[in-house]
Amino acid sequence: MSGFSADWLRLREPFDQAARSRALAAGFKAALGRRKGLPWRIVDLACGSGANFRALAPGLEGDQTWLMVDHDPRLLAAQRTEIARWASQRGWSCQEARDGRLEIDTGTARWQVHGRPLDLARSLEDLDLATCDGLVTTAFLDLVSAAWLNRLATRLTQTPRPLLATLSVDGRRMWRPAHPADPLVAEAFLAHQDGDKGFGPSLGVQAVPHLAERLAAAGCRVDTEASDWQIGPEHPELLLTLAREAATVAAQTRPAEASAVGAWLADRSAGIREGTVSLSVGHLDLLAVPGTP
Repeated sequence: MSGFSADWLRLREPFDQAARSRALAAGFKAALGRRKGLPWRIVDLACGSGANFRALAPGLEGDQTWLMVDHDPRLLAAQRTEIARWASQRGWSCQEARDGRLEIDTGTARWQVHGRPLDLARSLEDLDLATCDGLVTTAFLDLVSAAWLNRLATRLTQTPRPLLATLSVDGRRMWRPAHPADPLVAEAFLAHQDGDKGFGPSLGVQAVPHLAERLAAAGCRVDTEASDWQIGPEHPELLLTLAREAATVAAQTRPAEASAVGAWLADRSAGIREGTVSLSVGHLDLLAVPGTP
């Protein structure tokens, strides 16, 4: 899978945090059950710079150990820096243990974070789910294929564990005010999302419905909830980033429409700089709890 930069992940993190479903996060916590004084053991698939840990660990409460899995060693390195900075800003102790884990002491809980480089496209089956209590992932399902999601569903059937998958795109993207070329850019962008990101042809906006169907058929209770980004004109950096990304993808996907796409980007950029443009981006969160059909 082509990598994402730590700068991009840092830019989007506040919007992810605001958009996440609080209800499904609470449901995930409840599904973990009790460990009789032992720490929760969480596996984060495609963890990037550790945003899932920063979002979920305080709400889960209690002692926790996190196995952070990603194929990109640069993101695993950035993750350590981001987590240490985040802990320091909150007045928490963050130390590196002899085995390389980060150890965070909040005063009321201890959290251990261990990064593991792993190519999930090829080696998903190398993860021993029997040694964890739950799995999480964020902004990832829409990048993978139906075949890969089927493999994940099989693993969760063989070793039942709750799964919280957040912030998968669902195809809804609304610029305000409307522009005549919005449909052209949106259709081209959606077509690009179906490309191969290293896991086979991506399911894109169909990823959450596909996995939900598979897990429900396996006896899981599956809930989904919208987790949309709301990006106002006071956030021009992210708006410009998303407009440029959409235009680049649209021009590549529809080269015959490059002139119209270029005009759309010029208009959107001018509006963003004038503070008259906002954007909502549709996402879905999914919670699957085994054994409770």
